[in-house]
Amino acid sequence: MSIRHDNPFRIGGTVHHPFFTDRVHELDVYARRLQESAQKTLVYGPRRMGKTSTLENAVDAANQSGGHAFMADLSTVTTVADMTNRILLGATKAVGRRWSSFVPDLVGRLRASVKVAADPGTGLLVPSVEFGARTESTEDQQATLADVLNALNTLAGDRQVTLGLVFDEFQEIHRLGGEQNEWHLRGTIQHHQHLSYIAAGSKPTMLRAMIGSGRAFYQIFDPAAFGPIEPQLMAAWIDTRMAEVGVHPDGVGAQCVNLAGARTRDVVRLARKCVDRASDGETIGHDAVAAAFREIVDEDSDAIYTWWAGISPVQQNVLRAIAGTADGLTTGGVRRRFGMGTSGTTTNAAKALVADGRLVKTETGSGYAFDNPFVRGWVVLRALRDLGIRQEIVFAANSTGEYDVSALRAW
Repeated sequence: MSIRHDNPFRIGGTVHHPFFTDRVHELDVYARRLQESAQKTLVYGPRRMGKTSTLENAVDAANQSGGHAFMADLSTVTTVADMTNRILLGATKAVGRRWSSFVPDLVGRLRASVKVAADPGTGLLVPSVEFGARTESTEDQQATLADVLNALNTLAGDRQVTLGLVFDEFQEIHRLGGEQNEWHLRGTIQHHQHLSYIAAGSKPTMLRAMIGSGRAFYQIFDPAAFGPIEPQLMAAWIDTRMAEVGVHPDGVGAQCVNLAGARTRDVVRLARKCVDRASDGETIGHDAVAAAFREIVDEDSDAIYTWWAGISPVQQNVLRAIAGTADGLTTGGVRRRFGMGTSGTTTNAAKALVADGRLVKTETGSGYAFDNPFVRGWVVLRALRDLGIRQEIVFAANSTGEYDVSALRAW
């Protein structure tokens, strides 16, 4: 029996049609805002929900409709100078060929030392600040960033257009210079009438602080939550995509959503694994989804174990308890059963795991849920058995029979 190769699901990089599903409303809103002058929007939501793909598709939609927009990914930047270079690269790729003399006009407005070199992928001449700028004082780097944004605002104004800029992983600007960096950026962007900003982030606690009262971005951004795709819609899309390539799903879409949870990437990863394991014309159902889930857990096992071995015994027991019971985490019975010590010790261990991004707070069950369903699966299949508990993987986040999305929607 031949194994399929034309998988209808993708999880790497930016996802476009037909691999991209739903988000019709978000795409329309973001594409319009990128073309409306002086807009400032904060898009917030958990990781692996599809924000980046949605925003990149919105950038494409804005450009295809005659607008001018680009994205600057801040996830890997180390300095403010790196952030500046991300903006220069994105802007040049977006409008470098559409706006006459864009690069010389831009460079001519900057006080910093700038080099211009051909981009190996497009052949475009792209400006960037010199390597030495990365070791300059934070204040000098901030001044160069402001020069670049001011220049882009002026050039857009000269052409009587709006230039849309998406900052992906926006919360990283705090790491580059703390609140002082936030205030400096606010002081720059609040005056721009020809730039439209969308700031997107996946660390709600940090973003909530950044836009809170007394902080730099208080009331400057219009917040927009980025939540889960409606489960029935996601399930139907999975079943349709499978049927299109000759795999016959028997409730597979719903099983993938139930088992992998509310994060789009997790659900699609599980659906993709189901297709990888299926043969042409095969009918697959619940057992196939469970087997695919276990295979993903096996693939991730080495990385999960390396992390597990580095956390404290109390944290390990907290994870066991959250995977193994729906009861309150700090109740006496649960603490005794899972060997977690005092209520305070248990709470502190759970908070540390939340800060580490391994758990999220919820409004039901134990009060906590795993950020990643495959990590929970590993704990169920490996670590719970240390206590003599043999439990089947039934759902991703809690023991109530449904995935708890409260933590994904809440601030």
